[in-house]
Amino acid sequence: MAVLLLLAALAQSPADRATLESLRDSLGLVADSTALHRLEATTIQVAKERRDDPLQHLRLGFIGYRLGEVTRIKSHYDDAAGEFEWAAELRPDWPYPWYGLGLAELAIGEHNSIAVENIRQMLGKDYLSKAAKAFARAAEADPAFASAVVDLANTALTQRIRPRLEVALTAVRLAAAGPAGRHPDVQLVRGRIEREAGESDSALSAFNAYLAAGGDSGVGLLELARTMYYARRPAQGWAAYFAGAHAATSAQALTMYRLDLSWIADSSDLAAFDGLRDPEARQRWLEQFWTRRDVVEARDVGERLAEHYRRWFFARHNFRLVSRHRHYDITEVYRPTQAEFDDRGVIYLRHGEPDKRAQFVCQGAPDPNGEGCAPNESWLYRRGGDDGDLIFHFAAREDVQDFKLIESLADVLGFGRAVRATSSADQELAALYQTRDQFGPLYSRVAQSRGSPGTELARDRQRGRRNIVLGTSSDSYAQRFDEQLDVVASEFVVGDSGGQRLHLVFAIPGERLDPQPAEGGSGVRYALKFRVLVSDSTDQVVATIDTVRVFAAHQALRNPAYLTGLLSVPVPAGEYRYRLLVRSLDGVAGDLLADRLHVGRLDTRAFAVSDVVVGREGSGLVWFSPAGDTVRLNPLQRFPTGSAVNLYYEVYGLASGAPYHTVVRLEREGGRSLFAAIGRLFGGGRSPVLLEFDAPASGPVTREQRGIELRDVSKGTYRLTVVISDPASGTTVTRTQRFQVVER
Repeated sequence: MAVLLLLAALAQSPADRATLESLRDSLGLVADSTALHRLEATTIQVAKERRDDPLQHLRLGFIGYRLGEVTRIKSHYDDAAGEFEWAAELRPDWPYPWYGLGLAELAIGEHNSIAVENIRQMLGKDYLSKAAKAFARAAEADPAFASAVVDLANTALTQRIRPRLEVALTAVRLAAAGPAGRHPDVQLVRGRIEREAGESDSALSAFNAYLAAGGDSGVGLLELARTMYYARRPAQGWAAYFAGAHAATSAQALTMYRLDLSWIADSSDLAAFDGLRDPEARQRWLEQFWTRRDVVEARDVGERLAEHYRRWFFARHNFRLVSRHRHYDITEVYRPTQAEFDDRGVIYLRHGEPDKRAQFVCQGAPDPNGEGCAPNESWLYRRGGDDGDLIFHFAAREDVQDFKLIESLADVLGFGRAVRATSSADQELAALYQTRDQFGPLYSRVAQSRGSPGTELARDRQRGRRNIVLGTSSDSYAQRFDEQLDVVASEFVVGDSGGQRLHLVFAIPGERLDPQPAEGGSGVRYALKFRVLVSDSTDQVVATIDTVRVFAAHQALRNPAYLTGLLSVPVPAGEYRYRLLVRSLDGVAGDLLADRLHVGRLDTRAFAVSDVVVGREGSGLVWFSPAGDTVRLNPLQRFPTGSAVNLYYEVYGLASGAPYHTVVRLEREGGRSLFAAIGRLFGGGRSPVLLEFDAPASGPVTREQRGIELRDVSKGTYRLTVVISDPASGTTVTRTQRFQVVER
């Protein structure tokens, strides 16, 4: 009783608040609901005698709130909210009643029915709106009340409603300018609110103030990094991100870094991150995680991390969930544990902006049993290679703001209709698939089908299932160009000053290029950027080229002319993958090629053979070997019928005069060649021998050039195999090249 009299005398003075916080701390130590019930009953008796004492109602409110925490029964939070409302009516100028009411509303949470919750949100009667209003009243009553300001800001960020953000922004700015500004958490939420409102410079100022006030370095630097990326300052964002990774030691900071990774990392990546204890090791691991994604698409270091945050901010503003409770029907097979983004956000974070989007406008609303047309979207990502295009279908059946992945586009109409459509025609299904006719021929066939499209629908579901698995377990940042250059490239590895050198031969169709007038008005010029990255199995770069080449021509190149050239870089021995990026200076046109690469060790200490270079007289492109040999190239790897093939290769590790044996064979791929027929006449399953000879080595490095006539060789694709043997050691090396024979 003495304590209550003291509280009444002090009203809402700093000492009064300290006493209330002491009460909250004491209640927080009580985990026995029976003891709390006894305390509540005793306090109720006192409150009955002192019904107009706001402190009694505050005390009952915090006891009820703690009972809710201990028992997990929402009715206790309702009781607490009622007591805080009573106290607020008695003393609306005190911050604590409003603050307690905000806490209680957050604890009550959303309604179990999504439909009811949606109606509440539209009317501003949902728990977040009520909590935000209560916290705002607490901040108005006392701008120095840091806890109310922090909770108001966090609630507004959760709501993502512009008016609420503006209220919170005003409150945190007032608080930050006063005594509460010395509290790190106030500056932290101020920075987040400023950034959400689009004020990046003010956000940076707040996060720097958070660090200056003694805030967590890992948290503060990561928030600075995010804001730098938001403000399109990628170099500063990169520096702050990794400085924060090195400084991150607290559970809060590590959780934030891990959450950012979780949007694209797989389980093995997350396990590896969780196992890192040394800050320097964690920083190195993160650098490798992000830079290897730059290597895969031949991008500048740091591009993928910058793109990650661009996607993150976009997803936060466009795909965040309103309800934390997600309900799934039988068509929704992907069921993530996160509750921040709908499935569009999941795919967007992993793969970025789709190449195409499509929707079908439903007539009427779906019924509550999961049937009927639902709001829908489909996204197309164009992909080359064996995997093909990625197509994702989304439907929002129960909550119009929660789009979920579905296996088949037919599931937009509900599972029952999708099943029935496999055996009977459905006009609405046909109209639905017609809206996706640019996604591929399958959709056009279903749209135009007059009978049962069961086979096509089964194929659509199978592809959808595969795309969901692939799309939610991988990430990408594909190079995109408005115009494709259609680059053709081949490679060969030969010796170079005691090591090996990779040579990339390229050809670009002239009609794909944009000629610019040459200086002086004589002829034209083509300026192109070239990037070559050679990386190992972990995507660590072992060799690179970054250059701009300017090509001159008397006149603009037209079909069938090609622009050709050669790029070379030293490489160590090993198994690699190379990527060749070619683009115009303005980035509008470009192309990216990738292939595997085996590099053998070429030195004089052991028998070895370089790649075989297959060239053609008159191709317009030559390479000069270190010994001065003129080696003819063939950028397109095409030979007219009746022409000749020029071969060049290098033999290593033999003493001068030592013999070696060479066999050259030719085999047609995918058909029967004249040589293959001759070979079979003489007993033959092997490809025919064009050349077979013994020759003496000219020294530690023997450079060999040979010519092969292609008389009587018909059109087709051929595999040329060169087998070179060292009789002394019994070692044999096989090298293979492919080329086409075309009509002259």
